[in-house]
Amino acid sequence: MRTRLIIAFIVVALLSAIASSWFHTLIAAYRLPSWLHGVILGPGWLQNLVHTDPGQAAPHPVRHTALIIFGVEAGLLLATITFTAIAASRRVLLPVRRLARATQRMSGGDLSVRIQPRGRDELAQLVTSFNGMAGALEDKVGELEQMEARARRFAGDVSHELRTPLTAMTAVTDILYEHPGLAGDAATAARLVHQEVLHLNRLVEDLIEISRFDAGTAQLVAAGTDVATAVGQCLRARGWTDVSADVPAGLSVRLDRRRFDVILANLVGNALRHGALPVTVTAGLQPDGYGGTRLTVDVRDHGDGLPPAAMARLFDRFYKADTARARSEGSGLGLAIAWENARLHGGRIDAGNHSGGGALFTVSLPVYAHLPASGTELPAEPARL
Repeated sequence: MRTRLIIAFIVVALLSAIASSWFHTLIAAYRLPSWLHGVILGPGWLQNLVHTDPGQAAPHPVRHTALIIFGVEAGLLLATITFTAIAASRRVLLPVRRLARATQRMSGGDLSVRIQPRGRDELAQLVTSFNGMAGALEDKVGELEQMEARARRFAGDVSHELRTPLTAMTAVTDILYEHPGLAGDAATAARLVHQEVLHLNRLVEDLIEISRFDAGTAQLVAAGTDVATAVGQCLRARGWTDVSADVPAGLSVRLDRRRFDVILANLVGNALRHGALPVTVTAGLQPDGYGGTRLTVDVRDHGDGLPPAAMARLFDRFYKADTARARSEGSGLGLAIAWENARLHGGRIDAGNHSGGGALFTVSLPVYAHLPASGTELPAEPARL
């Protein structure tokens, strides 16, 4: 933009100067009264160089001298015009560049950026408007962040408050559910209440777990773990006897046993609810491309696979791909909790569809030689390009 402005300014000014100079030269070539030559051509020395006698034709050397003077004047004029154009364009474009840099910083997340206005022209008014917009945006984002923080605190507080009465309700429903004297509608009602209380318990536990991640209080308690044993205990504890596992014997890594169990349980449970049998769990070690090693755990089902529209939101909280289901056994937090637990280990979870059919979730956890014993969130696994 600056180059175009400079070129346009130079061309217009130079054409005007050339036209004016040629006009003076042509006037000197015609037979005009001396007083008119003085008015048009200016100083006397220029008249003598250009035309010594209005009544005679100008000799060749004088014409040559006039052309030299014209060339010198054109060069000086071009230099003056170029300097003026550069200075003028710099004054016009400098505020625009400052605005462009400030906009880039704002798009990068720095909402505190401001520009000092200079002068009182239209560009200064634009800078002032930009500062006002940036201030209003910063205030609005701050309000939204405060509202989000209050909402998260509220969810965490309510979850903890519900824990005590739910414990009592669970004990009562367990007794009713197993009572041999109930029959007919009473037994049906007892089973229904028992199922709903269990569902509410899972929801409250998930909300409490999410609140720990939001508060930054989630911690790793790492220890050497036999992966085959951990996978087998996870499946047996939940009665998933129809899920097959293929884990090498003797595969041992340091990780948080409880959080690994949560990751695996959420992924397998999701495959059983929304996929189709057979569901398989496969684990192994692979190089990570950075000189290290990672533990990979694949959970695959043989259902219809993941819809493309759901890929980007699978790990969002409370997201359910099937909007027709008004309610399901899950809380909508399972995959989000699995993702957070993997991130806490410094790893990640990738989701996609297997080439042979069905959904495929891959957990990738870096294997550290000296994993902290507790209390430390591990650095995130480097992004792979």
